[in-house]
Amino acid sequence: MEEFRGNWISREVYVKGRIIIFLMALLAAVLQGNYYTSVAFGAAGQVQLAALFTIGLFAAALYMSSKRQGRLTDEAGLLYIIFGGMLMRFWYVLFTDIWTLQNDGGTFTGFGTPDINNGHIGYVEYIYKFFHIPDMDPYEHFGYYHPPFHHIIEAIWMTIQRLIGVPEPLAFENMQVPTLIYSALCMLVMLHILEESGVPKKLMSCGMLLFAFHPRMMVLAGSVNNDILALLLLLVTIWRVQVWIREKTFLNIILIALSLGFGMLSKLNTAICAFSIALIFLLHFIRVVRSGNRVVIKNIFLQYVTFGAVCIPIGLSYIVRNIVRFGEKPGIPSPALIPNESVMYTGDYSVWSIIGVPSVTDFHVEFPFHPLSAKAIHNTWVILFQTGLFAEVYPTTIGDALLSFAQIAYVASIILAVVTTVVFLWVYAVRTVRQAKMTGQEDECLLSTFMLFTYVFMLLSFCLYVFKYPYTCSSDFRYMTASLVFTSLGFVEIQMLGGKSVGFGAGAVRTGDRLGSILRFTMNTAMAATLICSLIVYLNWEI
Repeated sequence: MEEFRGNWISREVYVKGRIIIFLMALLAAVLQGNYYTSVAFGAAGQVQLAALFTIGLFAAALYMSSKRQGRLTDEAGLLYIIFGGMLMRFWYVLFTDIWTLQNDGGTFTGFGTPDINNGHIGYVEYIYKFFHIPDMDPYEHFGYYHPPFHHIIEAIWMTIQRLIGVPEPLAFENMQVPTLIYSALCMLVMLHILEESGVPKKLMSCGMLLFAFHPRMMVLAGSVNNDILALLLLLVTIWRVQVWIREKTFLNIILIALSLGFGMLSKLNTAICAFSIALIFLLHFIRVVRSGNRVVIKNIFLQYVTFGAVCIPIGLSYIVRNIVRFGEKPGIPSPALIPNESVMYTGDYSVWSIIGVPSVTDFHVEFPFHPLSAKAIHNTWVILFQTGLFAEVYPTTIGDALLSFAQIAYVASIILAVVTTVVFLWVYAVRTVRQAKMTGQEDECLLSTFMLFTYVFMLLSFCLYVFKYPYTCSSDFRYMTASLVFTSLGFVEIQMLGGKSVGFGAGAVRTGDRLGSILRFTMNTAMAATLICSLIVYLNWEI
């Protein structure tokens, strides 16, 4: 690992990236915030298409000009990827409403009504309407068991819109704007993660592709639930742990505690990162104790105490509140009063049939959409791939040509995910072992260990989750979207194949030229097929 890890990308890239994101989010809010241009309320969409065409044309002209003048640097390429990812999200938000491809969306009746409505929309409406978080048992209304951080932000955004005169139905439609921003900011945080992971500047673009153009990141941009904010804060937590491994300061450990705490206050599954953080803290503490330096031991111990003092009260506040006030333990209510009456119930199937390796026929390539029914499909990995591309939707009509694109994207995504996951786990496991045996590689070993075990714990947690809540909806890709971090790193490792070293620094592994080149070509093709074909489906799909 190079000594300047964490300082490859200039601050200007991040600043310009944020400007792109917030300006386009503001434009989306304006276009959705009036009846003349809101597609959800009957506008034809010409203004949106004109805006998309103008922005795209301007970006293309700028790209060609930069290329002709030789100013198309690696950093400029990253900005174009961020812009392209934002443009895709921008299009999706403008042309889909808050009822499209949602999970537990719910409904609203408006400010002047006394109704308490279900789902995430109802949860936001409650806070916006009554000016406080729900004061009843959170299990009395579906969706209210979630921690309230996302819903509070949305309620504040609703109030701001109403104060400046946005009609209430349009203000609810604009609930997509914060989630649009969260999804786009994930690109910038992923850039930080790649940088801290020691990815060479020329391969940064490869590592950014999935977070920029993956269809589920686009769908999450138009969501109204708390998934995307929880994902953003989980990514921030991973990034800040990487920074702390490099610079073990009180500021960095406080930033880890804040991101993890507020992540748990958005959605409890963010806590999965706590296991790998605890492992890293333990390994480092053992090292400093062995050093015998009492000053360092005291400093690290106080950092850990500070972490707990900041993270625990924030992250567990909603859980403790519900236990104290209502006697309710954290968890998810069943989708049906009697579990085995739900068509999604998977509790009647064997462990192997749920998390075992599916056969080729189990993948249902002929129609790669999730039917919800456990009787039709109950294998977790099949559902994961189906919902990863096309969410929880089962179209009743779809043209043969569009179905062909969906099939190509589906098969390509399976190949891409499996191979990149195996490469990531193999390379990082080898790297961790090698660095552990080398003097002077302690921090790099901590970094590799953290990334490896974060993914391992995430996979194990997901497998346990589908059994704790035995329904097909538990296998939705939205619970594993953070896996894109690790498959992206695996994809970057593959770019190093072909007679070169796989990995960076002490974890590098040599590969054969021919085999490496074939694998690299195959994965690049799979990446292109996944992203391009899935986008074609969404562009022409009447969801």
